[in-house]
This record gives sequence, structure tokens and C-alpha cells, in this order.
Amino acid sequence: ASRSPVESDTRHLKMGYGLMLGYPVFLMSLNVLDLLMNSSFEYDEFEEVDQEIVVILFVLLQTFVQIFAFITMFLMLSNTYLFQVGIIGPLITNFKLTFAIHPIYMAMTCLLGVYRAGQQLSGLRARELWDSEVYIAASLIHKLTAVIYYYNNMNTVMKLGDASLYSKSAWVQLFSQGNAVSGTTRNPLQNGAGAS
Repeated sequence: ASRSPVESDTRHLKMGYGLMLGYPVFLMSLNVLDLLMNSSFEYDEFEEVDQEIVVILFVLLQTFVQIFAFITMFLMLSNTYLFQVGIIGPLITNFKLTFAIHPIYMAMTCLLGVYRAGQQLSGLRARELWDSEVYIAASLIHKLTAVIYYYNNMNTVMKLGDASLYSKSAWVQLFSQGNAVSGTTRNPLQNGAGAS
């Protein structure tokens, strides 16, 4: 038996509901882990273990956490109806800050981590790093960027929580009426729960 478009949409939403709940929880967990790493790596000293290995592992761990956060965000975007039918332009336009802040924040984390690792491997202790004005400025800029990064991740999760982004019928109605640009029909990327 063939299914109606609305029934097919409902089935698709039900199938992906558990998965779509998992992505935001996983992403927020990664944000909390990144926040904990930001608040501890610059201050902790590990006397009992091999300092070189710990410093390098911390830089790699934080980088991997941010890579997984970006992958999770991309997977959330790839579940939207527009992405699945190949209409990527509106998604990129609406989530351009997401696509920009992730690589910027990751690059800043890597640069700060490599600088910190280099200084600590040359014999400086974690407390002595704070005597350097360069390190203080770099760390401050990194922390301010982190606030934008965390806020953006939460905002993107909230935008992607709009069920109409996953509904074929909502987008077909929008484009069939030809009002995607004029905005007289509810566009999930511009109005309502998906608004910035």
C-alpha cells in the first residue's frame, strides 16, 4: 500500500526522533567537556606523570572533542529535509555562523594549545605561563571566542529542534506557493521556532 506524503513525513519523524534527541545531548556533553578542559588545562600541573605526554594528549583531546562537535552538528543538519533533497543554500545561509565559528575556535584552540605545550615542554610551569602578556592575551581571546562558540552551538540546536525542518510537506507547501522569498508563508529557517 502506498503512503500519503503526510503519513510518510510522520513515519520519518518518528524514526529519527530518538536519533535527533541523541545528537543534541551528545553535542551539549561535548560542549561541557570542552568547557571543563578550557577551565582546567591552563591551571593544572601533573607532577606524578610524564609532563610531555600529558600536555600533548590534552591538546589532542580538546581538538578531537571539537572535531566531534562539528561532526555532530553536521549530522544534525544532514537530517533536515532541505539537506536530504540537496537544497543546501538556505541551510548554509542560515547556519553560516556555525560553519564559521567551528573552524575559527578549533584553530584558536590548537594555536593556544601548541603554544602552551611548547612553553611547558621547555620547562615552564603552568603558573609561570601567566607571566607572559602574549599568553594572557591569547588565552583571553580564546575564552571570549569560546563563549560565542558555546552560545552558537546551543542556538543551532534550538533552531534544529523545529520539526518543520524535517517535514517534506512544510517545504513543499512553502515552495509550491512561491513564497519562500516573500515570507508570507511560514519559513522554518526565518520565522517561528527557527528564528535567530
